[in-house]
Formats: sequence, structure tokens, C-alpha cells
Amino acid sequence: MLIAVTSSDGKHIDTHFGKADRFLVYEVGVGEPALLYEVQAPRYCGGTGPGHSLMADKLAAIATGLGACRVVVTAMIGESPKEEMERLGVDIISISGPVIDVLKEVIKLY
Repeated sequence: MLIAVTSSDGKHIDTHFGKADRFLVYEVGVGEPALLYEVQAPRYCGGTGPGHSLMADKLAAIATGLGACRVVVTAMIGESPKEEMERLGVDIISISGPVIDVLKEVIKLY
């Protein structure tokens, strides 16, 4: 199974979804989680502060860029973008921690 994470250093899930300009995609489920590739994406949050309007076009671009990856683990995400990503078929899980440890726990949900 492919799971993407938001990470500033590739070791920890520590980046807010809206601030991520890349998603690290891992193969999870057989052996140790393994980094397969990185997806560059438009940064969802442009620093306009809380209450900015939903930017469905950016979320659609992120979902499309993730391809077959239908799960994103991120440190934080606003409720509206989370709902829109889930409407687009991408599950969102908000949790921080070491990438490998978190992915080993997340895969148990699937």
C-alpha cells in the first residue's frame, strides 16, 4: 500500500498539510516501510491566515499528483481541506512522529 507523509526532514512527520510543498510516498505493508518517490505539489496554504477560502483547485492538483497513493499522514490539516481531500478519495490521518514508526501503526488501520 502507498502512503504519503508530510515531512521537513524525511525522518519525522512534522509538517502541516497546508505548508507542504512535497509529499514523500512510501510502500507500506511488507517488511519495513520504504520510500519510493517524492511528489512535488503546490503549497496549499499561501500564508493568508485562518479562514481563507477553500482552494479546491490546489487540492485537486495534490490528489492528482499523488496518483495511486490514497492515504496522506500529516502533522495537521484544517477541517475543510481534509473533507475535500477525502471527497477526492484521499484518506487523511493527522499524527506526528517518526515516519517509520507512524507508518507501521497506520498500516494496521488498513
